[in-house]
Amino acid sequence: GSFRPTRGPDGRLEPVLTLPGDSLETTPPMGAVTVSSTAATLGVVALAFVRSGSPLPPLLGVAAGALLGELFSGAFHWATDNYGRLETPVVGFACAAFQGHHLAPWTISHRSVFNNVYKIAGATLPLLGLGLALLPPSGAACVAVMFYLQLVAQEFHRWSHTPPSKLPEWKRRLQRAGVALPVPEHIAHHKPPFDKHYCILTGRLNRVLDSEPVLLWRRLEALVYRVNGQEPLSWKSDKVRALALSLWPARRDAAGQGKFRDSE
Repeated sequence: GSFRPTRGPDGRLEPVLTLPGDSLETTPPMGAVTVSSTAATLGVVALAFVRSGSPLPPLLGVAAGALLGELFSGAFHWATDNYGRLETPVVGFACAAFQGHHLAPWTISHRSVFNNVYKIAGATLPLLGLGLALLPPSGAACVAVMFYLQLVAQEFHRWSHTPPSKLPEWKRRLQRAGVALPVPEHIAHHKPPFDKHYCILTGRLNRVLDSEPVLLWRRLEALVYRVNGQEPLSWKSDKVRALALSLWPARRDAAGQGKFRDSE
């Protein structure tokens, strides 16, 4: 949809809600589920240290979880930016939220921390339980950190869209230090066709994932296309589409005539 954004008395752009049933209200259950997720994650990590005969395995688990947390934030962002819609089972709301965010990216800055992350917090709780049931303690700690960092990434994402004058100095210092997602790093994502800079925890992996020889997102897009013919939204750019298709062997047609589907 198209709309003309307006500014409030403080000069900030007014929020625009693009999803049915969405709200900027903060309720007690939002805080409760976020606090529960935080406590559960700390509990899983603490349990790993208690049950381990050495601090090394849980420390390695936490470190691996931090790295995977950055990567997961990018993978989930890439997938929901490019595929699915509101009606998609399970993740439809997330797909619509990320895609709608491109229409009014400033709206996230009007949310409270609990309003911003509570849905992710709710999703982490059963995943933490599953990790405890299926993995050794250090593995469960790794998984717990990876999933909990999605809450942190979403909050860092909010900071990156918040006017610096509205952020306390300690948050701006974390951004400048690259501990939290820096503003320039994320603003680089908000350029059509929204095909790069998907990691939103610290953004430190983006340079590697977006550049040759890795080009991870283009390779994944080509793989999805070869499997089921689904084109991502980033392929609205012919340049992005051509790059992705150049990275994966073309599929021959069903008749075996040697013609390539993408050159027909």
